[in-house]
Amino acid sequence: MDTLVYEMAIPADVVAIRDLSMLSYGEFAAILEPEHWHTMHKNQSDIDKLAALMKQADTYVCRSGDRLVGVVFMVPSGQATAIYPAEWAYIRRLGVDPAFRRMGIGRRLMEIAIEEARRSGEKILGLHTSTMMPAARKMYDELGFSLIRELPPIFGQPYWLYKMML
Repeated sequence: MDTLVYEMAIPADVVAIRDLSMLSYGEFAAILEPEHWHTMHKNQSDIDKLAALMKQADTYVCRSGDRLVGVVFMVPSGQATAIYPAEWAYIRRLGVDPAFRRMGIGRRLMEIAIEEARRSGEKILGLHTSTMMPAARKMYDELGFSLIRELPPIFGQPYWLYKMML
């Protein structure tokens, strides 16, 4: 197996990131109601939305040889949403190729995002996650994120808001 390399994504990675996201989130097709899966699939496959997110966020990737096998986005503070206050930086769309899971890639990408948020002076890092992501929820707890509150359902699933004081 090739060595795992962690680095910042470049704009040319957008198609590979989209393909990885589709692969990584594909397992939810069996969990979500068809209309919710259709919406998630459409969101994950939208290149324009992904390119906009990459401009907005620091995008960290993991490569194995020439294959992209992990990705996470860290959005700097100042970009409030209905979920995140303006003073929070936040994590989006952590994804790992199913063939590369249980190798610590997701954890290492999260550690890099946390380290970079601290280095850049962020004070609070947030994320949201769901019941359909139990391994991620366990990892977020282990990394030191705290459950803040339940959110309204997304894709028909319970979601929770987490934060970490940096």
